[in-house]
Amino acid sequence: MDDLIQTVFHTIKEYHMIETGMRVIAGVSGGADSICLLYALRQYRREIPFELLVVHVEHGLRGQESLDDAAFVQKLCAEWEIPCRVETAAVTQRADREGLSVEEAARAERYRIFEETGREWHADRIAVAHNRNDQAETVLWNLARGSSLRGLGGIRPVQGKLIRPLLFTDRNDIEAYLQKAGLDWRTDRTNLETDYTRNRIRLSLLPQMEKDLNAQASRHIAEAADRLRGVQDYLDRVTDEAAGRCIAVENGDADEAAGRCIVADGFGPGCSVVIRLEAYKKEEALIRQELLKRAVELCADENKKSGLKDIGAVHIHMLEELADMDCGKRCNLPGGICAVREDGILRFMRHRGAAGMRMDSARAGRSSASLILPDCDNGPETGRIFAGISVTAELLSNTPELKKYFLEEKKYTKWISYDTIKSNLLLRTRRPGDYLVVNAEGGKKKLKDYLIDQKIPRDKRDGILLLADGSHILWVVGWRLSEAAKVTDETRQVLKVALTGDGIS
Repeated sequence: MDDLIQTVFHTIKEYHMIETGMRVIAGVSGGADSICLLYALRQYRREIPFELLVVHVEHGLRGQESLDDAAFVQKLCAEWEIPCRVETAAVTQRADREGLSVEEAARAERYRIFEETGREWHADRIAVAHNRNDQAETVLWNLARGSSLRGLGGIRPVQGKLIRPLLFTDRNDIEAYLQKAGLDWRTDRTNLETDYTRNRIRLSLLPQMEKDLNAQASRHIAEAADRLRGVQDYLDRVTDEAAGRCIAVENGDADEAAGRCIVADGFGPGCSVVIRLEAYKKEEALIRQELLKRAVELCADENKKSGLKDIGAVHIHMLEELADMDCGKRCNLPGGICAVREDGILRFMRHRGAAGMRMDSARAGRSSASLILPDCDNGPETGRIFAGISVTAELLSNTPELKKYFLEEKKYTKWISYDTIKSNLLLRTRRPGDYLVVNAEGGKKKLKDYLIDQKIPRDKRDGILLLADGSHILWVVGWRLSEAAKVTDETRQVLKVALTGDGIS
Protein backbone atom coordinates (compact mmCIF):
# COMPACT_ATOMS: atom_id res chain seq x y z
CA MET A 1 0.00 0.00 0.00
CA ASP A 2 1.34 3.47 -0.90
CA ASP A 3 2.45 5.80 1.89
CA LEU A 4 -0.24 8.40 1.13
CA ILE A 5 -3.09 5.89 1.36
CA GLN A 6 -1.55 4.46 4.53
CA THR A 7 -1.54 7.97 6.03
CA VAL A 8 -5.20 8.45 5.13
CA PHE A 9 -6.18 5.06 6.56
CA HIS A 10 -4.22 5.77 9.75
CA THR A 11 -6.02 9.14 10.13
CA ILE A 12 -9.42 7.50 9.68
CA LYS A 13 -8.65 4.87 12.31
CA GLU A 14 -6.91 7.15 14.82
CA TYR A 15 -9.79 9.61 14.91
CA HIS A 16 -12.54 6.95 14.57
CA MET A 17 -13.86 8.71 11.49
CA ILE A 18 -15.60 5.76 9.87
CA GLU A 19 -16.96 2.60 11.52
CA THR A 20 -18.58 -0.48 10.04
CA GLY A 21 -22.03 0.14 8.56
CA MET A 22 -21.87 3.94 8.60
CA ARG A 23 -23.38 6.13 5.89
CA VAL A 24 -20.74 8.57 4.58
CA ILE A 25 -21.18 11.54 2.25
CA ALA A 26 -18.09 12.67 0.31
CA GLY A 27 -17.98 16.24 -0.97
CA VAL A 28 -16.31 15.96 -4.38
CA SER A 29 -15.60 19.06 -6.47
CA GLY A 30 -13.51 17.29 -9.10
CA GLY A 31 -10.26 18.88 -7.94
CA ALA A 32 -7.19 16.81 -7.09
CA ASP A 33 -7.86 16.77 -3.33
CA SER A 34 -11.45 15.59 -3.63
CA ILE A 35 -10.63 12.95 -6.24
CA CYS A 36 -7.94 11.61 -3.91
CA LEU A 37 -10.45 11.62 -1.04
CA LEU A 38 -12.97 9.65 -3.08
CA TYR A 39 -10.34 7.16 -4.25
CA ALA A 40 -9.11 6.64 -0.66
CA LEU A 41 -12.65 6.10 0.65
CA ARG A 42 -13.30 3.65 -2.19
CA GLN A 43 -10.17 1.74 -1.14
CA TYR A 44 -11.09 1.87 2.54
CA ARG A 45 -14.39 0.13 1.78
CA ARG A 46 -12.30 -2.94 1.03
CA GLU A 47 -11.27 -2.96 4.71
CA ILE A 48 -14.67 -2.30 6.29
CA PRO A 49 -18.14 -2.08 4.74
CA PHE A 50 -19.87 1.32 4.76
CA GLU A 51 -22.24 3.17 2.46
CA LEU A 52 -20.87 6.02 0.34
CA LEU A 53 -22.66 8.87 -1.44
CA VAL A 54 -20.93 11.59 -3.47
CA VAL A 55 -22.32 15.12 -3.40
CA HIS A 56 -21.05 17.62 -5.95
CA VAL A 57 -22.03 21.28 -5.51
CA GLU A 58 -22.33 23.26 -8.74
CA HIS A 59 -21.89 26.90 -7.77
CA GLY A 60 -23.00 28.39 -11.09
CA LEU A 61 -20.10 30.86 -11.09
CA ARG A 62 -17.95 29.69 -14.00
CA GLY A 63 -20.50 28.92 -16.69
CA GLN A 64 -19.67 25.89 -18.82
CA GLU A 65 -16.58 25.09 -16.73
CA SER A 66 -18.79 24.46 -13.69
CA LEU A 67 -21.08 22.22 -15.72
CA ASP A 68 -18.08 20.32 -17.09
CA ASP A 69 -16.82 19.76 -13.52
CA ALA A 70 -20.19 18.28 -12.56
CA ALA A 71 -20.20 16.02 -15.63
CA PHE A 72 -16.65 14.87 -14.83
CA VAL A 73 -17.61 13.87 -11.28
CA GLN A 74 -20.78 12.11 -12.45
CA LYS A 75 -18.84 10.12 -15.06
CA LEU A 76 -16.18 9.04 -12.55
CA CYS A 77 -18.81 7.98 -10.01
CA ALA A 78 -20.62 5.95 -12.68
CA GLU A 79 -17.36 4.17 -13.54
CA TRP A 80 -16.69 3.42 -9.87
CA GLU A 81 -20.32 2.50 -9.20
CA ILE A 82 -20.76 5.10 -6.47
CA PRO A 83 -24.07 7.00 -6.28
CA CYS A 84 -23.71 10.72 -6.99
CA ARG A 85 -25.89 13.77 -6.49
CA VAL A 86 -25.27 17.13 -8.16
CA GLU A 87 -26.76 20.08 -6.30
CA THR A 88 -26.92 23.68 -7.53
CA ALA A 89 -26.00 26.46 -5.11
CA ALA A 90 -27.47 29.97 -5.16
CA VAL A 91 -24.15 31.66 -4.38
CA THR A 92 -24.65 35.15 -5.80
CA GLN A 93 -28.13 35.40 -4.29
CA ARG A 94 -26.82 34.48 -0.85
CA ALA A 95 -23.89 36.89 -1.18
CA ASP A 96 -26.29 39.74 -2.02
CA ARG A 97 -28.82 38.78 0.62
CA GLU A 98 -26.35 38.45 3.50
CA GLY A 99 -23.69 40.92 2.41
CA LEU A 100 -21.04 38.21 1.99
CA SER A 101 -18.18 37.96 -0.46
CA VAL A 102 -18.65 35.40 -3.22
CA GLU A 103 -16.00 33.23 -1.56
CA GLU A 104 -17.81 33.29 1.80
CA ALA A 105 -21.20 32.66 0.21
CA ALA A 106 -19.89 29.71 -1.82
CA ARG A 107 -18.48 28.07 1.28
CA ALA A 108 -21.68 28.66 3.25
CA GLU A 109 -23.78 27.18 0.44
CA ARG A 110 -21.57 24.10 0.15
CA TYR A 111 -21.91 23.26 3.81
CA ARG A 112 -25.63 24.01 3.79
CA ILE A 113 -26.09 21.50 0.97
CA PHE A 114 -23.86 18.92 2.67
CA GLU A 115 -25.82 19.25 5.92
CA GLU A 116 -29.25 19.14 4.26
CA THR A 117 -28.30 16.12 2.16
CA GLY A 118 -26.86 14.50 5.27
CA ARG A 119 -30.12 14.91 7.15
CA GLU A 120 -32.16 13.61 4.21
CA TRP A 121 -29.87 10.60 3.64
CA HIS A 122 -29.36 9.98 7.39
CA ALA A 123 -25.59 10.30 7.00
CA ASP A 124 -23.30 9.49 9.91
CA ARG A 125 -20.33 11.39 8.45
CA ILE A 126 -19.60 14.08 5.86
CA ALA A 127 -16.08 13.81 4.41
CA VAL A 128 -14.35 16.85 2.89
CA ALA A 129 -10.91 17.07 1.31
CA HIS A 130 -8.91 19.60 3.34
CA ASN A 131 -5.20 18.75 3.34
CA ARG A 132 -2.12 19.85 5.30
CA ASN A 133 -1.54 22.86 3.03
CA ASP A 134 -5.10 24.01 3.68
CA GLN A 135 -4.31 23.71 7.37
CA ALA A 136 -1.20 25.90 7.07
CA GLU A 137 -3.11 28.50 5.02
CA THR A 138 -5.89 28.61 7.61
CA VAL A 139 -3.47 29.09 10.50
CA LEU A 140 -1.59 31.90 8.72
CA TRP A 141 -4.87 33.58 7.76
CA ASN A 142 -6.15 33.38 11.34
CA LEU A 143 -2.82 34.57 12.72
CA ALA A 144 -2.84 37.61 10.42
CA ARG A 145 -6.39 38.45 11.46
CA GLY A 146 -5.50 38.40 15.16
CA SER A 147 -7.26 35.15 15.95
CA SER A 148 -7.63 33.50 19.34
CA LEU A 149 -5.85 30.30 20.36
CA ARG A 150 -8.79 28.34 18.94
CA GLY A 151 -8.24 29.92 15.52
CA LEU A 152 -4.51 29.14 15.63
CA GLY A 153 -5.44 25.48 16.10
CA GLY A 154 -6.81 25.63 12.57
CA ILE A 155 -8.96 22.90 11.08
CA ARG A 156 -9.95 19.91 13.23
CA PRO A 157 -9.78 16.37 11.79
CA VAL A 158 -13.26 15.68 13.19
CA GLN A 159 -15.88 18.35 13.84
CA GLY A 160 -19.27 16.89 14.64
CA LYS A 161 -20.21 14.78 11.61
CA LEU A 162 -17.56 16.49 9.48
CA ILE A 163 -14.40 14.45 8.85
CA ARG A 164 -11.17 15.35 7.02
CA PRO A 165 -9.23 12.15 6.19
CA LEU A 166 -6.62 14.02 4.07
CA LEU A 167 -5.71 16.59 6.71
CA PHE A 168 -2.23 15.13 7.30
CA THR A 169 -1.32 14.74 3.62
CA ASP A 170 0.54 17.25 1.45
CA ARG A 171 -1.02 18.76 -1.69
CA ASN A 172 2.05 17.95 -3.81
CA ASP A 173 1.98 14.35 -2.61
CA ILE A 174 -1.71 14.12 -3.49
CA GLU A 175 -1.13 15.29 -7.07
CA ALA A 176 1.91 13.03 -7.46
CA TYR A 177 -0.12 10.06 -6.22
CA LEU A 178 -2.97 10.74 -8.65
CA GLN A 179 -0.54 11.01 -11.54
CA LYS A 180 1.09 7.72 -10.56
CA ALA A 181 -2.34 6.07 -10.30
CA GLY A 182 -3.40 7.48 -13.68
CA LEU A 183 -6.27 9.48 -12.22
CA ASP A 184 -7.39 12.78 -13.76
CA TRP A 185 -8.80 15.81 -11.96
CA ARG A 186 -10.25 19.20 -12.77
CA THR A 187 -8.60 22.55 -12.04
CA ASP A 188 -10.77 25.45 -10.88
CA ARG A 189 -9.20 28.54 -12.47
CA THR A 190 -10.47 30.76 -9.64
CA ASN A 191 -8.01 28.93 -7.36
CA LEU A 192 -5.23 30.45 -9.48
CA GLU A 193 -6.47 34.03 -9.12
CA THR A 194 -5.04 36.27 -6.38
CA ASP A 195 -8.21 38.32 -5.80
CA TYR A 196 -8.99 36.20 -2.73
CA THR A 197 -6.91 36.42 0.45
CA ARG A 198 -6.68 32.64 0.85
CA ASN A 199 -5.37 32.33 -2.71
CA ARG A 200 -2.67 34.92 -2.05
CA ILE A 201 -1.52 32.91 0.96
CA ARG A 202 -1.58 29.71 -1.10
CA LEU A 203 0.06 31.06 -4.25
CA SER A 204 2.46 33.66 -2.88
CA LEU A 205 3.09 33.70 0.86
CA LEU A 206 3.53 29.99 1.64
CA PRO A 207 5.68 29.24 -1.44
CA GLN A 208 7.88 32.20 -0.52
CA MET A 209 8.23 30.92 3.05
CA GLU A 210 9.13 27.46 1.80
CA LYS A 211 11.67 28.93 -0.61
CA ASP A 212 13.34 31.48 1.69
CA LEU A 213 12.81 30.10 5.21
CA ASN A 214 12.19 26.36 5.32
CA ALA A 215 11.07 23.89 2.69
CA GLN A 216 8.92 22.19 5.35
CA ALA A 217 7.18 25.42 6.45
CA SER A 218 3.66 24.14 5.66
CA ARG A 219 4.27 20.89 7.53
CA HIS A 220 5.67 22.69 10.58
CA ILE A 221 2.80 25.19 10.70
CA ALA A 222 0.27 22.34 10.48
CA GLU A 223 2.09 20.41 13.23
CA ALA A 224 2.08 23.51 15.45
CA ALA A 225 -1.68 23.78 14.88
CA ASP A 226 -2.08 20.17 16.02
CA ARG A 227 -0.26 20.95 19.27
CA LEU A 228 -2.28 24.12 19.82
CA ARG A 229 -5.54 22.17 19.40
CA GLY A 230 -4.36 19.97 22.27
CA VAL A 231 -3.75 23.06 24.39
CA GLN A 232 -7.19 24.40 23.50
CA ASP A 233 -8.84 21.10 24.39
CA TYR A 234 -7.19 21.20 27.80
CA LEU A 235 -8.24 24.82 28.26
CA ASP A 236 -11.82 23.87 27.35
CA ARG A 237 -11.89 21.18 30.04
CA VAL A 238 -10.61 23.60 32.69
CA THR A 239 -13.12 26.22 31.53
CA ASP A 240 -15.94 23.67 31.76
CA GLU A 241 -15.09 23.13 35.42
CA ALA A 242 -14.90 26.89 36.06
CA ALA A 243 -18.20 27.46 34.25
CA GLY A 244 -19.93 25.20 36.75
CA ARG A 245 -18.78 27.54 39.50
CA CYS A 246 -19.25 30.86 37.70
CA ILE A 247 -21.95 30.69 35.01
CA ALA A 248 -25.68 30.14 35.16
CA VAL A 249 -28.60 30.55 32.76
CA GLU A 250 -31.67 32.24 34.15
CA ASN A 251 -35.04 30.92 32.97
CA GLY A 252 -33.18 27.79 31.86
CA ASP A 253 -31.43 24.81 33.39
CA ALA A 254 -27.80 24.65 34.47
CA ASP A 255 -25.99 21.32 34.15
CA GLU A 256 -23.51 21.95 36.99
CA ALA A 257 -21.91 18.51 36.77
CA ALA A 258 -20.85 19.03 33.17
CA GLY A 259 -19.89 22.64 33.75
CA ARG A 260 -22.03 23.64 30.76
CA CYS A 261 -25.23 25.66 30.79
CA ILE A 262 -28.10 24.01 28.96
CA VAL A 263 -31.12 26.10 28.04
CA ALA A 264 -34.46 24.32 28.09
CA ASP A 265 -36.27 24.51 24.73
CA GLY A 266 -33.70 26.93 23.29
CA PHE A 267 -32.52 30.35 24.43
CA GLY A 268 -35.85 32.19 24.58
CA PRO A 269 -36.64 35.90 24.90
CA GLY A 270 -36.74 35.72 28.70
CA CYS A 271 -33.38 33.96 29.09
CA SER A 272 -30.08 35.50 30.09
CA VAL A 273 -26.63 34.22 30.97
CA VAL A 274 -25.03 35.46 34.18
CA ILE A 275 -21.46 35.33 35.44
CA ARG A 276 -21.16 35.33 39.23
CA LEU A 277 -18.39 37.87 39.79
CA GLU A 278 -17.21 36.69 43.20
CA ALA A 279 -16.39 33.24 41.83
CA TYR A 280 -15.24 34.65 38.47
CA LYS A 281 -12.61 36.88 40.07
CA LYS A 282 -11.02 33.91 41.86
CA GLU A 283 -10.10 32.31 38.53
CA GLU A 284 -6.83 32.79 36.64
CA ALA A 285 -6.83 35.66 34.12
CA LEU A 286 -6.79 33.27 31.13
CA ILE A 287 -9.76 31.30 32.48
CA ARG A 288 -11.67 34.54 33.14
CA GLN A 289 -11.30 35.41 29.47
CA GLU A 290 -12.53 31.98 28.46
CA LEU A 291 -15.54 32.35 30.76
CA LEU A 292 -16.46 35.62 29.09
CA LYS A 293 -16.27 33.94 25.68
CA ARG A 294 -18.38 31.05 26.99
CA ALA A 295 -21.07 33.45 28.23
CA VAL A 296 -21.21 35.19 24.85
CA GLU A 297 -21.42 31.86 23.05
CA LEU A 298 -24.26 30.65 25.25
CA CYS A 299 -26.16 33.86 24.58
CA ALA A 300 -25.63 33.87 20.81
CA ASP A 301 -28.51 33.17 18.46
CA GLU A 302 -28.26 29.59 17.17
CA ASN A 303 -29.24 30.86 13.72
CA LYS A 304 -26.49 33.49 13.75
CA LYS A 305 -23.50 31.58 15.11
CA SER A 306 -21.36 33.18 12.41
CA GLY A 307 -21.65 36.40 14.39
CA LEU A 308 -19.32 34.88 17.01
CA LYS A 309 -16.43 35.31 14.58
CA ASP A 310 -16.78 39.08 15.13
CA ILE A 311 -16.02 38.72 18.85
CA GLY A 312 -12.34 39.62 19.15
CA ALA A 313 -9.80 40.41 21.85
CA VAL A 314 -10.96 44.01 22.00
CA HIS A 315 -14.49 42.90 22.96
CA ILE A 316 -13.20 40.56 25.67
CA HIS A 317 -11.11 43.43 27.05
CA MET A 318 -14.24 45.61 27.11
CA LEU A 319 -16.05 42.91 29.13
CA GLU A 320 -13.12 42.62 31.55
CA GLU A 321 -13.36 46.36 32.15
CA LEU A 322 -17.14 46.12 32.57
CA ALA A 323 -16.72 43.54 35.35
CA ASP A 324 -14.88 46.20 37.40
CA MET A 325 -17.35 49.02 36.71
CA ASP A 326 -20.31 50.29 38.73
CA CYS A 327 -23.75 48.72 38.47
CA GLY A 328 -25.80 49.90 35.51
CA LYS A 329 -22.92 50.10 33.04
CA ARG A 330 -23.41 48.16 29.84
CA CYS A 331 -21.50 46.98 26.79
CA ASN A 332 -22.93 46.02 23.39
CA LEU A 333 -21.33 43.31 21.27
CA PRO A 334 -21.56 42.02 17.70
CA GLY A 335 -24.35 39.54 17.08
CA GLY A 336 -27.00 41.52 18.97
CA ILE A 337 -25.65 40.69 22.45
CA CYS A 338 -25.66 43.11 25.39
CA ALA A 339 -23.76 42.73 28.70
CA VAL A 340 -24.91 44.65 31.80
CA ARG A 341 -23.09 45.09 35.12
CA GLU A 342 -25.52 44.29 37.94
CA ASP A 343 -25.08 43.64 41.65
CA GLY A 344 -22.55 40.84 41.91
CA ILE A 345 -23.01 39.63 38.33
CA LEU A 346 -22.49 40.31 34.65
CA ARG A 347 -25.71 39.62 32.75
CA PHE A 348 -25.61 38.73 29.03
CA MET A 349 -28.75 39.15 26.92
CA ARG A 350 -29.77 39.41 23.33
CA HIS A 351 -31.01 42.89 22.50
CA ARG A 352 -33.51 43.71 19.82
CA GLY A 353 -32.39 46.28 17.29
CA ALA A 354 -29.60 48.77 17.98
CA ALA A 355 -28.91 49.39 21.62
CA GLY A 356 -25.72 51.35 21.92
CA MET A 357 -22.37 51.96 20.29
CA ARG A 358 -18.89 51.09 21.39
CA MET A 359 -15.74 51.89 19.44
CA ASP A 360 -12.68 49.69 19.65
CA SER A 361 -9.65 51.17 21.37
CA ALA A 362 -7.00 52.61 19.09
CA ARG A 363 -4.48 50.01 18.03
CA ALA A 364 -1.89 50.64 15.35
CA GLY A 365 -2.11 48.14 12.52
CA ARG A 366 -5.79 47.16 12.98
CA SER A 367 -7.57 46.57 9.67
CA SER A 368 -11.15 46.74 10.98
CA ALA A 369 -13.30 47.70 13.93
CA SER A 370 -17.01 47.14 14.52
CA LEU A 371 -19.68 49.74 15.16
CA ILE A 372 -22.80 48.75 17.07
CA LEU A 373 -25.14 51.64 16.68
CA PRO A 374 -26.91 53.79 19.31
CA ASP A 375 -30.62 54.15 20.03
CA CYS A 376 -32.25 57.23 18.56
CA ASP A 377 -32.55 58.91 21.96
CA ASN A 378 -29.03 58.19 23.17
CA GLY A 379 -27.49 61.09 21.27
CA PRO A 380 -24.08 61.03 19.60
CA GLU A 381 -21.31 58.81 20.91
CA THR A 382 -17.64 59.28 20.18
CA GLY A 383 -14.64 57.04 20.53
CA ARG A 384 -11.28 56.19 19.05
CA ILE A 385 -11.40 53.37 16.58
CA PHE A 386 -8.05 53.38 14.76
CA ALA A 387 -4.79 55.01 15.82
CA GLY A 388 -5.12 58.75 15.18
CA ILE A 389 -8.80 58.57 14.23
CA SER A 390 -11.95 59.32 16.19
CA VAL A 391 -15.45 58.56 14.96
CA THR A 392 -18.76 60.05 16.04
CA ALA A 393 -22.00 58.22 15.22
CA GLU A 394 -25.51 59.45 15.83
CA LEU A 395 -28.76 57.73 14.88
CA LEU A 396 -31.71 60.05 14.21
CA SER A 397 -35.26 59.86 12.94
CA ASN A 398 -35.66 61.26 9.44
CA THR A 399 -37.79 64.42 9.62
CA PRO A 400 -38.25 67.44 7.31
CA GLU A 401 -36.32 69.54 9.84
CA LEU A 402 -33.36 67.18 9.61
CA LYS A 403 -32.86 67.68 5.88
CA LYS A 404 -31.39 71.16 6.27
CA TYR A 405 -28.46 69.67 8.12
CA PHE A 406 -27.53 67.56 5.11
CA LEU A 407 -26.03 70.76 3.69
CA GLU A 408 -23.40 70.53 6.42
CA GLU A 409 -22.07 67.31 4.92
CA LYS A 410 -18.30 67.43 4.55
CA LYS A 411 -15.60 65.17 3.14
CA TYR A 412 -15.38 63.14 6.35
CA THR A 413 -18.99 63.51 7.52
CA LYS A 414 -21.82 61.56 5.88
CA TRP A 415 -25.54 61.02 6.45
CA ILE A 416 -26.46 57.42 5.70
CA SER A 417 -29.78 55.60 5.38
CA TYR A 418 -29.76 53.29 8.40
CA ASP A 419 -32.75 51.36 6.98
CA THR A 420 -30.55 49.70 4.34
CA ILE A 421 -28.03 48.22 6.80
CA LYS A 422 -28.29 44.43 7.04
CA SER A 423 -25.63 43.55 9.64
CA ASN A 424 -23.07 45.07 12.00
CA LEU A 425 -21.10 47.86 10.39
CA LEU A 426 -17.34 47.66 10.06
CA LEU A 427 -14.94 50.52 9.58
CA ARG A 428 -12.15 48.73 7.74
CA THR A 429 -9.85 48.56 4.74
CA ARG A 430 -10.64 46.75 1.52
CA ARG A 431 -11.25 43.03 1.07
CA PRO A 432 -11.89 40.79 -1.95
CA GLY A 433 -15.51 40.93 -3.09
CA ASP A 434 -16.17 44.51 -1.97
CA TYR A 435 -18.58 46.48 -4.12
CA LEU A 436 -20.55 49.73 -4.36
CA VAL A 437 -24.08 50.31 -5.62
CA VAL A 438 -23.58 52.96 -8.30
CA ASN A 439 -27.07 53.81 -9.54
CA ALA A 440 -30.68 53.98 -8.42
CA GLU A 441 -31.46 50.72 -10.22
CA GLY A 442 -29.11 48.81 -7.92
CA GLY A 443 -26.23 48.37 -10.36
CA LYS A 444 -23.01 47.28 -8.70
CA LYS A 445 -19.37 48.09 -9.31
CA LYS A 446 -16.39 46.31 -7.79
CA LEU A 447 -14.56 48.52 -5.32
CA LYS A 448 -11.33 47.65 -7.13
CA ASP A 449 -12.74 49.05 -10.39
CA TYR A 450 -14.01 52.19 -8.66
CA LEU A 451 -10.58 52.91 -7.16
CA ILE A 452 -8.96 52.40 -10.56
CA ASP A 453 -11.51 54.73 -12.19
CA GLN A 454 -10.67 57.39 -9.61
CA LYS A 455 -6.99 56.98 -10.49
CA ILE A 456 -6.08 56.24 -6.88
CA PRO A 457 -2.49 54.91 -6.85
CA ARG A 458 -2.18 51.19 -6.15
CA ASP A 459 0.00 51.76 -3.07
CA LYS A 460 -2.66 54.04 -1.53
CA ARG A 461 -5.70 51.76 -1.99
CA ASP A 462 -5.06 49.51 1.00
CA GLY A 463 -5.01 52.54 3.30
CA ILE A 464 -8.43 53.92 2.36
CA LEU A 465 -11.02 53.51 5.10
CA LEU A 466 -14.39 51.98 4.22
CA LEU A 467 -17.68 51.87 6.08
CA ALA A 468 -18.87 48.38 5.22
CA ASP A 469 -22.02 46.33 5.65
CA GLY A 470 -20.62 42.90 4.79
CA SER A 471 -19.11 43.27 1.30
CA HIS A 472 -21.35 46.23 0.51
CA ILE A 473 -19.29 49.42 0.87
CA LEU A 474 -21.63 52.15 2.13
CA TRP A 475 -18.97 54.86 2.19
CA VAL A 476 -15.51 55.10 0.67
CA VAL A 477 -14.31 57.53 3.32
CA GLY A 478 -13.28 60.81 1.76
CA TRP A 479 -14.76 59.85 -1.61
CA ARG A 480 -18.33 58.69 -2.22
CA LEU A 481 -21.41 57.03 -0.81
CA SER A 482 -23.00 53.95 -2.26
CA GLU A 483 -26.27 54.88 -3.94
CA ALA A 484 -28.01 52.33 -1.72
CA ALA A 485 -26.80 54.20 1.39
CA LYS A 486 -28.15 57.60 0.43
CA VAL A 487 -31.00 59.15 2.41
CA THR A 488 -34.30 59.36 0.52
CA ASP A 489 -37.83 60.49 1.36
CA GLU A 490 -38.60 56.87 2.30
CA THR A 491 -35.73 56.69 4.81
CA ARG A 492 -37.00 56.32 8.39
CA GLN A 493 -33.71 56.50 10.32
CA VAL A 494 -30.54 58.38 9.45
CA LEU A 495 -27.05 57.58 10.69
CA LYS A 496 -24.65 60.50 10.86
CA VAL A 497 -21.01 59.37 10.83
CA ALA A 498 -18.09 61.79 11.20
CA LEU A 499 -14.39 60.95 11.25
CA THR A 500 -11.76 63.29 12.67
CA GLY A 501 -8.07 63.10 13.48
CA ASP A 502 -4.62 63.01 11.91
CA GLY A 503 -5.08 59.41 10.84
CA ILE A 504 -7.45 60.34 7.99
CA SER A 505 -5.44 63.18 6.50
